[in-house]
Amino acid sequence: MRSAVGGWLFWLVVALGLFDAGLPRERFLGVQQRFGAGQWPGLVDAVRAYVTNDGDVRRYYAYVQASRGRPYQSYFVRTAEDWRRAFAAAEPYRPDAWPTVTPERPLVPYRDYLIEYPPGFFAVAVPPAWLAADADGYVKWFVAMMALALTGAFALGARAVSLARGRAGAAIGPVMGWAALGVLLLGIVATHRYDAAVALSLALAAWAAVAYRPVILGIAVGVAIALKLTPLMVVPLFAMLGVRERRWRDLSLSAAAAVVAIVALTRWSLASSGGHLIDMLRYHADRPLQIESTWGALFGLIHAVAPGVAQVEKTFGSTNVAGALGHTASQVSTLATIAGLLAVYVVTWRRLAAPAAADRARAVLAATVAVFAVFITCSKLSSPQYLVWILPVGLALSLAEGDRRELASLLAVLTLAQLVYPISYARLEALRPGACALVLARNVTLIVWTVRLLARRPEPARDARAAPLTAELAPAARDSTLT
Repeated sequence: MRSAVGGWLFWLVVALGLFDAGLPRERFLGVQQRFGAGQWPGLVDAVRAYVTNDGDVRRYYAYVQASRGRPYQSYFVRTAEDWRRAFAAAEPYRPDAWPTVTPERPLVPYRDYLIEYPPGFFAVAVPPAWLAADADGYVKWFVAMMALALTGAFALGARAVSLARGRAGAAIGPVMGWAALGVLLLGIVATHRYDAAVALSLALAAWAAVAYRPVILGIAVGVAIALKLTPLMVVPLFAMLGVRERRWRDLSLSAAAAVVAIVALTRWSLASSGGHLIDMLRYHADRPLQIESTWGALFGLIHAVAPGVAQVEKTFGSTNVAGALGHTASQVSTLATIAGLLAVYVVTWRRLAAPAAADRARAVLAATVAVFAVFITCSKLSSPQYLVWILPVGLALSLAEGDRRELASLLAVLTLAQLVYPISYARLEALRPGACALVLARNVTLIVWTVRLLARRPEPARDARAAPLTAELAPAARDSTLT
C-alpha cells in the first residue's frame, strides 16, 4: 500500500471497476433462477450477480421518476398510510411484481408519496436520472457518482488527518490503497447507497475544521444534515472546538453557513409537502429494532434458548425483530445511545483543553468518528452502509498513528460487516445464533476500535500557549491542496 500509483490503481479497480460491474436487471433475474435451479452460471456472472445489489438504488430511481412525472416502479411509491397497511398485512417484498405506472402529473414527495429520507436526498438522487435512459442506466450512473464521492471523501479525510499532524503535503495515494481494501472488505453497500455522499460531506467538514475554513465547515455540516439528519451529532463537537479556542466569529459564520445550506437543500420540499414531511420523522420513530442492531442480535440469541420471545418482520424497508420485549429494548437503545454520545462529548471537551493545537485537532477528528460508532452500536437502527460515514476519517487516523492493532480492528469490523450482509443475512433473518453472534462481534469490535481511538493519549505539548487551532496550523492549511 506504500506506492502512490499502486494505491490509486487498486482504488480505481475496486470502486470504479468491480463495484460498477453489476448485471442489468433482466440478466440478474436469470442468474438468480439458475442458482435456484442448482445450476452454476459461470464465474463472471456469479461475481457480477454478487455485486449487483441494486434494490435501494432502484427505490431512489422510482422516487425521482415520480417527482418528475415519469414512469416509475409503483411498489416503491405509496403514501405513508398505504405503507402502514402493507406492513400490517405482512406484504412480501416483491417490487418486480408491481407494474410500472405513468402519472398524469409530477407527484409531490412526502405529500403524494412517502420518502424515508430527508429532503437533501434529492440533491444526490436526481442528477443520475438526467443522464440515464432507464433504470439500469440509472444504477450505473449512481454507483459511479458514489464511487467519485468516496474518492473525494478518502482524499479529504487523509488531508484532514495530515493537516492536524502538521503534514499538509502528505501523499494521498497510499491511503487510497488502504481505502480500496477497506471498501472491498465492507462490500458494495459502500457505493450502492447514497451514504457515500454523507461521507463526503463529513470528510469535508473534518478538513474544514482543522484548516480554519468556518464557512466551508458550516456548508459541509449543513449538507450532511440535510442528507441524513444523523450528522446533527457532530455539531456539538465543532461547537466545543470553537468555544475552547474562543473563535466566536468563526462559530457564527459556520452556524449561518449551515443554516443556508440546509434551507437551500430542503426549501422546495418544505414548501410543497404541505406539512407531510413529518410523516418521514414518524416513520423512523415507529421503526422496531433492526435485525443488525446490537439489540436485535441479542434478541436473536435469547430466542435460541427461549423460542417465541422474538419474531422477524420485514417492515419499514428493512428486516426487524419484534416481540414481547421489543418496546423495552427500544427504550434501552435510546438510553444507551444518549449515554454513549454524552460520554464522547465529555471526553472530547476535556481533550480540547490541550495546549497544543494538533492535539485538539486530533481530538475533534477522533470524536467525529466516535459519535457515529456509538450510533451504529447503540441505537435500534444499524445497517452496514452506516460504516461508510466513519471510514474515510477513521481509516486515515488509524493509518497515521501506525498502530497495527488499531488498523487490524477496523479492517476486522469491515470484514465482519460483509460476513453479516449479504453473506449470512438469510441465516440472520432466521435468527440463527451464529449469525446473531457475527453481528455482536462486529459491533463489539467497532466499540473496541473506537475506545482505542479516543483513549490514545496526545503527544507531549509542543506549545504551552492555548492558541487557536489555526495559529499553529494555518501556514500548512494555506499550502494544503486536494491533489
